[in-house]
Amino acid sequence: MQAQILDLIDRLKVDFNAAVVIITHDLGVVAEHCDRIQVMYAGRIVEAGFNRAIYYGSRHPYTWGLLQSIPRLDTDETQRLRPIKGLPPSLIFVPEGCAFHPRCPYAMDVCRRETPSLQPPGAAHVNACHLAATEKERIFNEQVAQRA
Repeated sequence: MQAQILDLIDRLKVDFNAAVVIITHDLGVVAEHCDRIQVMYAGRIVEAGFNRAIYYGSRHPYTWGLLQSIPRLDTDETQRLRPIKGLPPSLIFVPEGCAFHPRCPYAMDVCRRETPSLQPPGAAHVNACHLAATEKERIFNEQVAQRA
């Protein structure tokens, strides 16, 4: 049923030259049906960009966690999924600074104090993380190597 509905949405999108917003936790649906992706955590956008940029060049620790928790067809069935540690925050009492910092393995002192803004401003692929760009690239590349 889900596939039929998504196919209908895709046809309507083409027929009417319309934009469609899909809100989901299903990253398989996102990969198949979305051109642009906005990853949200605790009500804030933490990463946004074109589909390929997010799946093949993500730069936010929460996005990395989401991608690592997707079952893959090209891996051994006995390989366990890697869940994101900890629990999502209460949306009534969102932590100061980066809301993801209590669950983030790369959290620094600045993450606990300051809410990061989307960087780089005006770019097609942005993320809200205090890690240096070179560090994000290094971590992402290490994760890709581990999945291979």
